Amino acid sequence: MRLNLATASAVAIAAAMFHQPVQAAEVNEQGAKELQGSLTKWLPEKAVEKGVVAVTSQSDKYQILFDLPKLMGLYDTPQFSLKQITPMTLFAAPADGGLWKVDGTNDFAMSSTGKDLEGKDSSFSYTIAKIAYNGLFDPAISYFRSGDFTSGAGTMAMTVGEEKMDVGFSGMNYTLSSVAGAGANTVDFRATAEIRDYKQNMETPQAPVEIVAESVTADVGAAGVNAQKLRDLYVFIAEKATKEKLDPAEIEAMKGHVRGALPFFTSIDETFELRKLKVNNGQETVEADAGTYMLKISGPLEATELGIGFGATGLSLPPGLVPPMYAPFVPTVTDIQLSAPNLNLQAPIDVMLNADYSKEKPISDAEAAAMGLSVFPGGAYTVNIGKSVVTAPSYDLEISGKVSGSLMAPDRVAVDAVILARDFDKTMNAVQELGKADPQAMQAFLGMTMVKGLAKTDADGRSRWEVSVDQNRKVTINGNLLPF
Repeated sequence: MRLNLATASAVAIAAAMFHQPVQAAEVNEQGAKELQGSLTKWLPEKAVEKGVVAVTSQSDKYQILFDLPKLMGLYDTPQFSLKQITPMTLFAAPADGGLWKVDGTNDFAMSSTGKDLEGKDSSFSYTIAKIAYNGLFDPAISYFRSGDFTSGAGTMAMTVGEEKMDVGFSGMNYTLSSVAGAGANTVDFRATAEIRDYKQNMETPQAPVEIVAESVTADVGAAGVNAQKLRDLYVFIAEKATKEKLDPAEIEAMKGHVRGALPFFTSIDETFELRKLKVNNGQETVEADAGTYMLKISGPLEATELGIGFGATGLSLPPGLVPPMYAPFVPTVTDIQLSAPNLNLQAPIDVMLNADYSKEKPISDAEAAAMGLSVFPGGAYTVNIGKSVVTAPSYDLEISGKVSGSLMAPDRVAVDAVILARDFDKTMNAVQELGKADPQAMQAFLGMTMVKGLAKTDADGRSRWEVSVDQNRKVTINGNLLPF
């Protein structure tokens, strides 16, 4: 699942901290030693020797100090140098069911410099005020079962060569909940988040871009998460993180952890909405009351369905960007829903897991090429068009259907679609009026006149066209075969 900036640090630290369950029915010095040992067990030796972590017992909880400034200089390379990082403090108290109640409030800042893969100078900085978290952490899965997280203002700045990006916001909220999944030892997670007063500036040699939103909201869910096996995989990776290269036995062990954790989840869904959105390129500003994005992944690995959606309401373009005669055709509302079913993700995963990583090239060029094709069984593909809506002053359309074909014969594509139009006469009149200035629009008007005669009328008054185009490019509209 995605985590917002306010909780990313807390989750990463807590996951490391409790990667082994610590039996602590009561708070005492022995419990503090066990907790510190659990935390430092996976840390690099140099960090442990520096005393980056210190755990002390208090009356009813443990205080965990992450003295992160002691990391400075320990791992600097020509590609990365840590310039600033602030300490963090967490408090953990044993809770019922072997869980831990974790809370704390911190201001956090860090910065670094380095070089990217092309050798360009780069820098990164991140600050966030008053990160406050209060949640129940489960050491069995090294993740929070539930929690409420908030923060004050935050900033992030990144430069790579001549390109620069700055992000800022005034505060955020994040809530996490979970229940037992349908499968054995699985968990269903649900998270909601809101970022307030979001602003992002990007400077490139081509053009600057500014994105501003009154708020960014997110609703993210993951069902059937194989949490314990993913935890085991995480712990294995953390323990081997300082090694430059794994030996053959370790590679096979990692493959085993990956196989054991698959499928990582049975479904994921996420929806993001940016409200009172403005996008400026240095010259013009495009505005929308709201912009949305949706992603959904579901089904077994052998037959996965991938869905995406995007849309906008209250869309408006700057004056002069579109000639006045075309303004009635600029959409003000869009809602597009697409999905691709029956994707075989297991096939390329098997290739990667069965590869011999002792070779200089574990996966041959032929295998790599076949991996992409294997996602589509028999080379066949289908793209479903869910209920999709586009409206403008001159039209109101709804489209649904599917497009299918074969990667082996890209010119043989079949289309089945249902098109609904409200007040089609109004649309025709607008196109006819446009034809006075644009002759091509008049050609479109003549085609619309023919199509209108083939329309059916739904109970709500909308015109309906059921369109079918076969792989031989024969077109049928509402059962009528067109003579072309």
